Amino acid sequence: MRWRELYPEWQQAVDELVASRDTVLTVGGIDAGKTTFCALLLKLKHQAGMRVGFVDLDAGQTTVGPPAAFSSVLIRKPYELLHELSPDSLAFLGDVSPVRHTALALTGARRVLDDLTPLQPDSTVIDTDGYISGWHGRAYKLMLIDLLRPQAIVALQRKDELEPILDALRRRADWKLYELPVPQTILRKSPPYRAQQRRTAFARYFEQAQSHTLPLDQFRFVGRRLGAGQPISESRRRYLADQVRAELLHAEMVGDSLHLIVRQPLSDAQLETLMTLAGVHNLVMLPQSAYHNLLVGLVDYTGRCYGLGLIESLDYRARTLTLLSPVRSVNPVRWVQLGYLRVLPDGTELGEPLRDG
Repeated sequence: MRWRELYPEWQQAVDELVASRDTVLTVGGIDAGKTTFCALLLKLKHQAGMRVGFVDLDAGQTTVGPPAAFSSVLIRKPYELLHELSPDSLAFLGDVSPVRHTALALTGARRVLDDLTPLQPDSTVIDTDGYISGWHGRAYKLMLIDLLRPQAIVALQRKDELEPILDALRRRADWKLYELPVPQTILRKSPPYRAQQRRTAFARYFEQAQSHTLPLDQFRFVGRRLGAGQPISESRRRYLADQVRAELLHAEMVGDSLHLIVRQPLSDAQLETLMTLAGVHNLVMLPQSAYHNLLVGLVDYTGRCYGLGLIESLDYRARTLTLLSPVRSVNPVRWVQLGYLRVLPDGTELGEPLRDG
């Protein structure tokens, strides 16, 4: 392996870390070489005979699990590329960045790391995303590091982009901090290239997917507004539908807000009548199509996310949900965690469909 020629700046740190059994976490901006460093460390540790675990916390540019999810895996056999490995654990984020979902991201990161423990790795390597900018990015990274408690941190930076984070990390003595430059051989990737990589990863994940239908009574929606409230009774829903002469597929009270799923958009007059009859000052209306191709996480009765899916249809009349997913069975599903992206089976991202759903 020519890594010493390609990344001479990393040689001493890599040699030390390969010989150790520490949990190692990488931190740095976009295209700083974090995944390259992790892949190198994993390969060398595995070749040295270690049972090494990998935690992938870059939901936008995943290397093991599907995009929009965190994953972990214990490397058991020789491999060429990381994406050839199948994750042992998943945590669904539902988006390609933790920017708006830091609590969910922190919970998921801890989950996939904890799931490695029973597999007894000799050492674990953690890859993170490039979200470091602003005080929010700094706070997220420091909370993530504090939560995961690595024994070694590899900080990769160009110029001084990591200084606000490094200044805080240097104050602690409970980890060894390696401050390394980004080698010139690490190239920046354009946004279109990164989007294409994500599309390829989504397409690869859903390549063998099949349609599965499950009854709505089997599970609960979590993660968004849908399912978070108290459903309106059938008689009350029919009464409201009759009064406005519209088909209300689903209605529930979420706090002091009325949440509706409708087949056809309602006029302002219809909405005003509904709000008056329901006694609410806020109403959220979404078409049934808003949930089509929505990315979801499938969580079983033990709380384990064991796969991702795409909503094909949400039928409140038949009270069924039909999903496209590569999982073998949806019988274990108890939670369907609603994501923030719509994705076609070929990996094309359609964007966020529902801001209030």
